Amino acid sequence: MFDKKSLRANARVLLVLGATVMSSAPLCVHADSPFEPVTVKVKFADLDTSTPKGAQQLYTRIENAAYNACGESKFDTPEIMNAPGPCVRDTIGRAVHASNLASLAQLFIQKNGVDAAQQFGITSDVRTAKK
Repeated sequence: MFDKKSLRANARVLLVLGATVMSSAPLCVHADSPFEPVTVKVKFADLDTSTPKGAQQLYTRIENAAYNACGESKFDTPEIMNAPGPCVRDTIGRAVHASNLASLAQLFIQKNGVDAAQQFGITSDVRTAKK
């Protein structure tokens, strides 16, 4: 019924078939823990953020810090063609929201629009508590 030649031929076919299936299977890579988030401090004690010039300078510092933290550059092709990537855009939005500065919020709205500002809870009339 089965002789040695047919068994060898079948074994070879199975070996080739098994190797083909194994080589076409996707490789899965899984990291055990996510990367730590990057935090960059932006100092602005030297700026008068109530003026348009001071708000613009602070916005530029936040923007530069966001590009640095996200590992991107203003000179990357997508940024030149359209706008910052999602990491930079989200980082700037969160920083402007956390700053609680009306002048900075106003500048963010001018640059990014009301819809983008609403995504981060940014409004131009920031309220502060009285002492």
